[in-house]
Amino acid sequence: MKKVFLTFLLITSISVANAQIFNFGIKGGLNYNSNGNMKVDVLNIPNNLKISSDQETGYHIGILTEMKLPLWLYLRPELYYTHTESSYSNEGTKAELTMDKIDAPVLLGLRFLKIGRIFLGPSFHYNINTKLKGSDIIDDFKKVSSDDFTVGAQFGLGLEIGKLGVDIRWETGLSDSEAKYIYDNIDLGGLTVDTSQQLFMLNIYYKFM
Repeated sequence: MKKVFLTFLLITSISVANAQIFNFGIKGGLNYNSNGNMKVDVLNIPNNLKISSDQETGYHIGILTEMKLPLWLYLRPELYYTHTESSYSNEGTKAELTMDKIDAPVLLGLRFLKIGRIFLGPSFHYNINTKLKGSDIIDDFKKVSSDDFTVGAQFGLGLEIGKLGVDIRWETGLSDSEAKYIYDNIDLGGLTVDTSQQLFMLNIYYKFM
């Protein structure tokens, strides 16, 4: 997975360096997301306690390149930074999971009616930071491991007028991803958070070429 991600970064760099062949632009927007369940293991005895996440908003900002293909098709690699938040509540205890990632989707799109766009493709993720915070009890849990490289899939549609465009898209995780935390005293058990995300995204972008 790491090699795939690094290969994509190389392709994107080459695309930017050859901007006379590719359209190049900037983008940003908002995320509406949720993570999977938080699993609680108290005193090392599985008690089947699963806490679902509340949906929260986040944001993203980055760059894009686009290459026109035959038959109104186009290929659009993107590279952007994403910040997301999800919260968990149970019996007065609340935890908040924040994630910072570098996302690299590779989208195959179709242009229609001159201004319409529809697209889909895989999205590769590198998790920079995964942090769990909340009450004093939650803050006593320390992260012991997390999955850095994950893969998802995006699907969306949008409008583009001149150099300005807007689209909405949905993303789901394709690979299992989780972060594990233990209490200061390991004998008291720990938490496992499913970090596979479901995202609804609103994007605004501007092409320079």
